[in-house]
Amino acid sequence: MPMMAELLLHCRYSEGGKPELFEDDVFKISIPLNKIAADSAKESKTLSKREQKIYDMICENIHLSVEQVMAELDISRATVFRDYAKIKKVTGAAYDKNTSTWTL
Repeated sequence: MPMMAELLLHCRYSEGGKPELFEDDVFKISIPLNKIAADSAKESKTLSKREQKIYDMICENIHLSVEQVMAELDISRATVFRDYAKIKKVTGAAYDKNTSTWTL
């Protein structure tokens, strides 16, 4: 038995993960996420109500400006840019600075 396999036989496994022999002396371990991490991962793939409202505004007007969003939702410039970043990540939308338009 390879030395690594022997070592793993005597190790205590935490977090419910159990190593599986992958190849020769290479092991794979799957550690389940805790609820907080799972919720956080799920949250990062969905838009909040405000982000969804901004996305809907973009869909209605591809020339939407930061100032329009700030005025409509009464939020700061920094918040708009933070929401834009999340919208881009989740939806794949892109903003072209040269033409000042959104591509959906």
